[in-house]
Amino acid sequence: RFCSGFDFSFGLRHPVPPLSNMPIAEPDVEVPAGDVKKGAKLFKAKCAQCHTIEKGGNAKQGPPLWGIMGRQSGTYDGFAYSEANKNSGIIWSDKHMFE
Repeated sequence: RFCSGFDFSFGLRHPVPPLSNMPIAEPDVEVPAGDVKKGAKLFKAKCAQCHTIEKGGNAKQGPPLWGIMGRQSGTYDGFAYSEANKNSGIIWSDKHMFE
């Protein structure tokens, strides 16, 4: 949703206004059990060109994702996040990822 400082949730590429530094509540969603094989295929097809997932992985177009769960959005040292991402108030969890 916040890749490269743009909100793609509406299918249009437009700047996202800054939100808030205050943590936001987790979405009220049930996260279904995952499928490791399908998830790996999806990551390879849609995410791997911009993100690494291994410990110590380098930043690409997007930041490395190792250790993202429980981390405040926009806080990985050494990556230039958009203001929207830094101010989103998201602390990454399974519910935020699923949403």
